[in-house]
Amino acid sequence: MEARSLSECGVISDWGIVEVEETKDRHIFGFSSHYNFYVITQKIIDYHYDVKTRQGSALTESGILYALTGKPVSYSPNKQLQLQEFMEKNNCKLKPVKIERFNLFYLNAFFQKLLSINH
Repeated sequence: MEARSLSECGVISDWGIVEVEETKDRHIFGFSSHYNFYVITQKIIDYHYDVKTRQGSALTESGILYALTGKPVSYSPNKQLQLQEFMEKNNCKLKPVKIERFNLFYLNAFFQKLLSINH
């Protein structure tokens, strides 16, 4: 199921990031405290994760903010039913994304924003 917002899905725990190989779009996959099952978010454009507190947040392209908690998990798309269904439905391949201590994904989004302001 696609998660829509913090108010709808609560906090996402046991989370990880998966990337669509064909488009490089990234999605959060994790356990929703509200629904009590695993969800996959819309395409994320930015995320932050604090290793010390094990808390974070993710922002989707449509502006929805998600709260993340717990240590990130590297999910194998071939072993998770929801991810298999996502790949089938969208005719794509997913791969897990390693969560780094320092988030270059944020810097890339930041520099892209700077470039768009200067043009």
